[in-house]
Amino acid sequence: MSDPTENTDESSQGGSTGDESTEPKVDPKVIDKLVDERVAMKLKPIKDKLDNAFTARDEAIKKAETLEREKRDAELARLQEEGKHKEAYELQLKEERAEKEALKRQNIELTRNNAVRAALIGFDFRSEKASEMAFGDIVNQLVQDEKGDWIHRSGVSIREFAKNFADSDDNAFLFKIKASSGSGAGAPNKGSGPPEPKPLKERSQEEVIKLVSEGKLRRGG
Repeated sequence: MSDPTENTDESSQGGSTGDESTEPKVDPKVIDKLVDERVAMKLKPIKDKLDNAFTARDEAIKKAETLEREKRDAELARLQEEGKHKEAYELQLKEERAEKEALKRQNIELTRNNAVRAALIGFDFRSEKASEMAFGDIVNQLVQDEKGDWIHRSGVSIREFAKNFADSDDNAFLFKIKASSGSGAGAPNKGSGPPEPKPLKERSQEEVIKLVSEGKLRRGG
């Protein structure tokens, strides 16, 4: 009498192929979730530091502007009370020039920011937070040339630097993993690679993410 467990094993393995045994499949949603969690962990402390730095900077600027305005108003009132109208008028002119200069500076920064935003169009960022991190990092490395145009401090254009930024391995965690098309010269044939040294379920999150980033993990339906 045959062992029923043997029949069960044979039937469960009957439809398997060598290809399936050597190329592990995994739900793409599982991969995306693992990668998103890992990236979120890496981004959080950096984003928190940036947020705190920007908040402190904005508060310091606002406080300084308030104190400066109060000081000018007090000085203007003093000059008018003392009958020094010419000095008061010159002080008012100085304030107007300062306001125009501040407006001009804001317009210049707006032009810079728009140029960076335009250069980043088309890049597939992991999240909005990742996009903002890339934007801030690039902006901090820009300077104005003799013509007043914004460029990278190395001398290359914003668009060229944005491409170099995206191609850098140091910034890979900001972008979504590119899916491999499986085509092209030198691409290995299906099932021709060596078997995985151990099952996917026994791999750590780091190993799974590394396999995906290297295009070595097949996403099954």
